[in-house]
Amino acid sequence: MFVSLWKTIALPSAQVTAWRVLINSIATKVNLERRGVLVDTNLCSFCRMAVESTKHIFFYCKIAWLVWNKCHAWLGIASVDHVDPTTHFLRFNLLNAHVQVNVVWNCVWIVVVSELWKHKINMFSKEGVIDLSKVFTLA
Repeated sequence: MFVSLWKTIALPSAQVTAWRVLINSIATKVNLERRGVLVDTNLCSFCRMAVESTKHIFFYCKIAWLVWNKCHAWLGIASVDHVDPTTHFLRFNLLNAHVQVNVVWNCVWIVVVSELWKHKINMFSKEGVIDLSKVFTLA
């Protein structure tokens, strides 16, 4: 899995973000609390309905889910996604596709995860406004 991640032609910052998601070391509110950092609320920055964990903010949150659905629609595929980051990444490969095709698919996964994270960080300066189309378009 990590070999696929690092062989993908993507911005190094996006690869590092994806790697941190895969090893659950990204600074979600749950991870910050576990490290002893005080947070105002541990609710998801996107939906404010559930605890902000890695699985939730990138895969289970209704906002992330809508972004992944837009991605699947654009690619012309139907998929049932897993909420575990590792399984989600591994299932973002086509079984009978050429290796280079899967490198592109891995890149799509990496940039979507990276854009979701960037949008979460940028929400603080924009008073909590989320723009799904912008996240998808930037990815």
